[in-house]
Amino acid sequence: MTDDRVIKTQDHAGFMTSVKTSLSIAKNKTDGIRKANSQLFVANVVSPAAATLLAAFTAAIGGNQIFQQAAAQANDGGWRLACILVAIFSFIGTVSSMFKKQFDDRLAQGNQCVGRLLALDLAITTGNNSWEEITKEYGEIVRAFPELIS
Repeated sequence: MTDDRVIKTQDHAGFMTSVKTSLSIAKNKTDGIRKANSQLFVANVVSPAAATLLAAFTAAIGGNQIFQQAAAQANDGGWRLACILVAIFSFIGTVSSMFKKQFDDRLAQGNQCVGRLLALDLAITTGNNSWEEITKEYGEIVRAFPELIS
């Protein structure tokens, strides 16, 4: 009887370690996703704004006046350079918005995974749920978010 208790205690301790390890991994991965998502947000805002501002200044002042070195090297070189820069900034804004949408979804999944693992950790700590319920919930979390836990 005493041996069964020791084995169960060791099993519970190992399980609790697995949950805490999964929580730590999920938090780290979600933090990385959050950082990339923030950078994409900045690119998504700054790039189109820079393109618009550059286009406005170029139209108001003149491409050959703003980019005098480019204008000196080629006919309408300043205008060409301005158009190229506006196109590049617009392209960056478009691509970053596509990736931002993907990262928004991944961030939501990461937050959901971390939240469920935190709730599970709390359930283990308080002992309000049975071990069967706790192990079942952990199994569901692992199946639902394998890329965030492993």
